[in-house]
Amino acid sequence: MFRILAYCLLALASSLASLNLHGSDSTALSNEVLIVHDELPQMEVLANILHEKGGFEVTLVEQSALPEDWSVYRAVIGYIHRVLEVPAEKAIISYTGNGGRYIALHHSISSKKATNEFYFDFLGMHLDSPRSAKNPVTPGAGYGWREGVTLTLVNLNPSHYITSHKVNWGEEIAYTSSDQPRNEALYPSISLHESEAYMNHKFTDGREKTVLFGFKFFDERNGQLFMQDRAGWLKKYGKGEVLYFMPGHSVTDFENDNISQMILNAITWQP
Repeated sequence: MFRILAYCLLALASSLASLNLHGSDSTALSNEVLIVHDELPQMEVLANILHEKGGFEVTLVEQSALPEDWSVYRAVIGYIHRVLEVPAEKAIISYTGNGGRYIALHHSISSKKATNEFYFDFLGMHLDSPRSAKNPVTPGAGYGWREGVTLTLVNLNPSHYITSHKVNWGEEIAYTSSDQPRNEALYPSISLHESEAYMNHKFTDGREKTVLFGFKFFDERNGQLFMQDRAGWLKKYGKGEVLYFMPGHSVTDFENDNISQMILNAITWQP
């Protein structure tokens, strides 16, 4: 009851403070993008790509220097590895609910955020046993991560603008959807080396999400093969949208033309 009341108060405050960015008015879409980060090298690469390929003016800020007015931004990108501080958490939720587009990259869904009061409910996500995430896990069990590995993405939504516009998927590989029951099939793929896999991300909002791509990863520590429809998705939230992309561990992930193009597509996509 207290959490629901807190959400209502947060929504009311944000409605008074923000503008509807994706409403019915005919105002031109902004060319400004905000990136909230706590690791600069990867985001400098992404910011340059978004500017050069998309013509966007990108502002990079840490959580200690958040702008007051987020209504001017076409999209806000989150790249927070460590703790998501409460002011940033509330600003992200407020911005999105009032018509903004929040793009959560890579470790924006990870164990450091599991203690936030509102963030995972906002995303519709849950991580089981996040404190044990460094240890090997099995499919469907607790949350786990493994860095320095090959992460293979599989295109589960080939007709969507985000996965198709100027994106070149590679060879088809065998994949069985984690949305069972489902037969094995062949799907186009993109492999990222020296990347990071996040296993057993669990949805808490049923069918609200549109899945874009899944991932395939073999953990040699315990011989477990993971095929999970969790590497890229989107959902509505209030008047705005939330999108998630699992890739982004290293600079080379963003230097991959197809990954950076999908992030650019996520900004320019018009539902």
